[in-house]
Amino acid sequence: MKRIIIIVALSFMMAMPAMFASDSYNGEQVSVTDKKPSKKSKKYKDVTFKAHLHCESCVKKVMENISYEKGVKGLDVSLEEQRISIKYDPSKTNEETLAKAIQKLGYEVEKL
Repeated sequence: MKRIIIIVALSFMMAMPAMFASDSYNGEQVSVTDKKPSKKSKKYKDVTFKAHLHCESCVKKVMENISYEKGVKGLDVSLEEQRISIKYDPSKTNEETLAKAIQKLGYEVEKL
């Protein structure tokens, strides 16, 4: 019997925040779910390089290797425009490191 009471009490306490999802404070509607932006929300940077890509194999090689570099969050490689656009986390990498990674693959790069 004691276990049943504890289980019912715990389930009631877990349901409480859902029951009071919003509250009134000084006549202003305030929601419990309204939060300040967390410190975990990242500010990503974009960089675009001009690279001398020759064929679709070059594009595939860049995509497969650069996408796994530390801090890379997005990658767009264009054979027609001869460019590599990278979205990255500046706390984990920088433009120079990304350029060196592309150069290691055998391509000349220049920042646009």
